[in-house]
Amino acid sequence: MNKTEARDLISKSFKSLTSSSKSYQEKVHLNLIKDHLKKKNFSHIASYVSLPYEVSTEKINKFLADSKTHLYLPKIDTNTNKLEFALCNENTQFKKNSLNILEPISEEIIQLEELNAVIVPLRAFNTNFQRLGFGGGFYDTTFSEVTQPEFIGLAYEFQFIKKLKLEDFDIKLDVVFTDKQLLQKSLVT
Repeated sequence: MNKTEARDLISKSFKSLTSSSKSYQEKVHLNLIKDHLKKKNFSHIASYVSLPYEVSTEKINKFLADSKTHLYLPKIDTNTNKLEFALCNENTQFKKNSLNILEPISEEIIQLEELNAVIVPLRAFNTNFQRLGFGGGFYDTTFSEVTQPEFIGLAYEFQFIKKLKLEDFDIKLDVVFTDKQLLQKSLVT
């Protein structure tokens, strides 16, 4: 399956989710993330502000902002067209960027190498744990030369597409939390 076909299929699947199902799954993802992060003892975690056709990060981000963990959310550096991650807390203000995505209004930027984990948005993933994004290439470009953080994907089971053809430059995830299970690349490959 190619990228366009996969994005179309995933969009249709998201449209069929009920609000009660999404709410329940948001709690499942939060509990999986809490357990995982507790074991890892991470202190600097990047996440994202979810869009309607993504697994919601609202509860996860609130948990991270309220915990001892430092939460960083992305904003686009318009000079480089790459992402930078700003420190956020419960008082952080947001504004919409040119893509109509909320970004933090903060100048406290972390160096990518200092991040312990990055929770990345995804449309789909394949058996090689490669991530299909929305097509802007922001995460792939930003992290093309950075390998230290653990890349964490949040997904529903329907976002796993076994024969999805992706490029070598597409980010490879270390862990994927689906609505049913934790998948780890190290245990599969």
